Amino acid sequence: MKTRMLVPALLAMTVVISAAVAAWTVPVSAAGLPSLEERIAAADLHWSRRSQAGVTELLLQNLEDADRDYPNQGEVLWRLARAYWWKSTRTPKDDKKTRIEWLDKAKATGERAAKAAPANPDAHYWYAAAMAETGVARGILQSLFMVKPTREALERGLAADPNHASCHYLMAELYLQLPGPPLSMGNKQKAVEEARLAVKYGPDSSSHWLVLGRALIATKQYAEARQTLNTLLAMAPDLGDPDGTRADQDEARAELQSIANK
Repeated sequence: MKTRMLVPALLAMTVVISAAVAAWTVPVSAAGLPSLEERIAAADLHWSRRSQAGVTELLLQNLEDADRDYPNQGEVLWRLARAYWWKSTRTPKDDKKTRIEWLDKAKATGERAAKAAPANPDAHYWYAAAMAETGVARGILQSLFMVKPTREALERGLAADPNHASCHYLMAELYLQLPGPPLSMGNKQKAVEEARLAVKYGPDSSSHWLVLGRALIATKQYAEARQTLNTLLAMAPDLGDPDGTRADQDEARAELQSIANK
């Protein structure tokens, strides 16, 4: 009985989801072409629901069309770089080739965004994020090669907006994960400083709390690390990326276990 009842329920759910996705398509103006503002508004709506079935494809299609219809617009380009990065995270882990292809698109588009909108911190951040992820995906030597341009992009982003939480977050990750001088820029104390700023200016991001907790552990500030990681565990899932929040919380639990007796 339950199995038979499930079929119409699934069909009804499919209709509801299809209607919702259709409602997220870009409106068409009287002239037959969505305005730049309509494209950007649709992209922001898509991004807020990016984990739902079919929405990533709508996000990419809308922004690629916007880039075609309104070329060299920084507000379009940084969102498109972000969308390509997001698509790379949806690629199966064992498909390294495809993941790098999406990251290369993100990096190239992020570079275009930074040139088109040099006063926009989001453009510099997504260029930096794409470079960093591309380097990691390609291997340790390429990762180290990407450090200088990634850091410079983040510095340009922070020059444009000293309170840009994401730039502070990625700077903290670089300081925390990289080896120290003379090989690279690693510095655990600076990682703590940057992570604190990321949490200050972006307290709703689970990744900001996670990097702060890890940096505090790296500098043996265990009591504050526990408090920080427990704050992360109490956070509600991000509606746009609930899996990302859960993954950060899983890492937080592992980090707490690692300092259980410290």
